[in-house]
Amino acid sequence: MNILYKNYTKMAILACSFFLLTVSFLYSCKREGFVDDVNSSPGVLKFDYPSLVNAVNVGDVTKGEDRIIFPVRVALENPANSTFTVNLQPEPQLATSQTVANAAVINFPDFSMPQSVEVRFGTRNVTFNVAVTASAIERNYGKNLVFALTLTSPSKPQKLDESKKSVVFTLNTADIAKIDELHFLSFTAAARNPNQVVTQLTSPNLAANNVSFDNTGFSIKAQVDLGGKASRGFRTSIAYNADTLKTLMAKGLLPAGTAILTKAALDLTDVVLDDYKSSVVVEMRVNIDSIFAKYPSKVAVAFTLSNPEKYQVNAAKSTLVYLIDPLRIFSDITKVMKNTSQPFKTSTIDPNQGRWGVLAGWLFNSQGNTHQSYSPTNELNGLYGSFDNNNSTQIAFESGFAAADAGKPGGSPTTPNITNGKIYQTVLLPAGTYKFDTNVRGGITTDNTKGAYSVAAIGTNIPDIAAPTTPANFVGRAAINGSGNKSFTFTLNTATTVSMGFVATLSGNQTVNISGVTLTRTLNP
Repeated sequence: MNILYKNYTKMAILACSFFLLTVSFLYSCKREGFVDDVNSSPGVLKFDYPSLVNAVNVGDVTKGEDRIIFPVRVALENPANSTFTVNLQPEPQLATSQTVANAAVINFPDFSMPQSVEVRFGTRNVTFNVAVTASAIERNYGKNLVFALTLTSPSKPQKLDESKKSVVFTLNTADIAKIDELHFLSFTAAARNPNQVVTQLTSPNLAANNVSFDNTGFSIKAQVDLGGKASRGFRTSIAYNADTLKTLMAKGLLPAGTAILTKAALDLTDVVLDDYKSSVVVEMRVNIDSIFAKYPSKVAVAFTLSNPEKYQVNAAKSTLVYLIDPLRIFSDITKVMKNTSQPFKTSTIDPNQGRWGVLAGWLFNSQGNTHQSYSPTNELNGLYGSFDNNNSTQIAFESGFAAADAGKPGGSPTTPNITNGKIYQTVLLPAGTYKFDTNVRGGITTDNTKGAYSVAAIGTNIPDIAAPTTPANFVGRAAINGSGNKSFTFTLNTATTVSMGFVATLSGNQTVNISGVTLTRTLNP
């Protein structure tokens, strides 16, 4: 009985306490105007600003590491009679339509805000933060940033003030950041040589300019610097700047006849500056075949930093211009010729045998391709022989060697003797001293009437084997009288059209097999 009485007493005390708290809460709400002021119609929701276009109050701005933040206000006519949300979205067209002096319109993600705002029961005003990136401020430094946002889609039948559901802000970048606080991207080399328009590349100074080349590409490495305090990483592009090259040409700052490459000749990758790093080394590659396609002309290339995700480019130090002088860089100029090494390419190949073909990129006389074959219907077809598909492919002459299937459908007839067969190329070479090397897999006994020679002559042909030194245009030769390297040198006093290649007179079972050629030139001083 006593226990039951004690429990009833406790319950009564709790009930009284709850009643007193409730009365106290209602009195407090009435005193603050929180409950009694809530009526059935909160009125329209709007941005709480006097006009459509408003300047951001610098005193309201909070600076962060990579952005600034300022508060934005929305308001109801009366306190909300229930909790609801309203969405926010950027309004770039509205920002663009405004007349603002020295304006730069920005959009997401240069500025950002919450996707929605919650308006709680009993409230009339709500504040949320809008952030503007430091990058947007710096990229447009000295201008007034213009951006707009709008209220949309309330979560309950809440009306919006159509005349004030949108707001446009202007932000004076010079009021937010001082010039010495800005981050600028630049090429170190441009910064080191601010008055240097063109870097001339020659063999002695390649390493000093972080330049190298291989058989496929010409590599230029350059350091990109970020001025100011490093922050989170970002990416920027390197663009090929042909317009700068054309301007330099027009002003006479590049030599007459300098070749300007197309963008297709370049391999450019974006610059990625990692978090809290203030510099990075980038590589720009120029296709070496594109350089030799212009040989012996000098080639100019220009690279410009552009479109950074953050910050801005220092225009005075954003471009590097290089003048590539092949006559002072490349001693191996084999690339002025075509199809010079294994695996050799063909323009046609014997469809019946598959061994003999015609070399692509080379010239011939009628004795340069003497192999034939029989079709399945026993018709004699084709003239092949400068290309041999054996031994990893090779340049070839061959006579004799009757095939077991000679005269049969799909077979090969005996190859006839060769008299002054010629395989050669014709190129225009600048003045200089040259060396023509032939890598011979198999040669033959050679004298002035028979055998095989590598040879060079001025003009569009090479001389016969019997008197190669008689013509005034002859410049050099080497006998192909065994395997190994066969070479000769020659000198040109002026730019000259030269033909280089091979001549052979063979009889009986004889072959000449060549696995590659190189052409080198003594560099200009």
